[in-house]
Amino acid sequence: MSLKSASTDILMQLAEVVGQLADPDYARPLAVLSGNTIGKHVRHILEFYELLVDSAQTGQLNYDRRQRDLQLEVNTNEALRRISIIDRAIHRLDLEQTLTLDTDLSISSDETIQIPSTFARELLYNIEHAIHHMALVQVAIQNSFPTVELPPYFGIAYSTVQHQAH
Repeated sequence: MSLKSASTDILMQLAEVVGQLADPDYARPLAVLSGNTIGKHVRHILEFYELLVDSAQTGQLNYDRRQRDLQLEVNTNEALRRISIIDRAIHRLDLEQTLTLDTDLSISSDETIQIPSTFARELLYNIEHAIHHMALVQVAIQNSFPTVELPPYFGIAYSTVQHQAH
């Protein structure tokens, strides 16, 4: 499977789950998520993807400087719309293109470091990052919304699926 296909797979799994939730459930603080919501996890995933897509114009990527669009936390239709836009944009990326990742590893100062990267590497990171958050969403769904049907392997890393198959 290609990186772009894997990304589509992950985004479509996410869309399948988001599409089954009513907005109040999507935005409900859940004890199993330490008072966070499924919507906050989805927002977080989508904003990372959007930053990657947007960085194609500048060659600079900084995951720390997100806008944090609260509509993505409370509005399932908006989340689904953005998933579709992101998926189409990912398929237009040149994965061999280089970029510079800016990140701040300090809590007390604004000390940014720069790391050379590529769109392929960052797309892989986004896929793994999404799976990690989807694993948390999986726990929340199973705990709080048992009627929601999870896609097979939702929130499970590809390597884990392969390992379990053998």
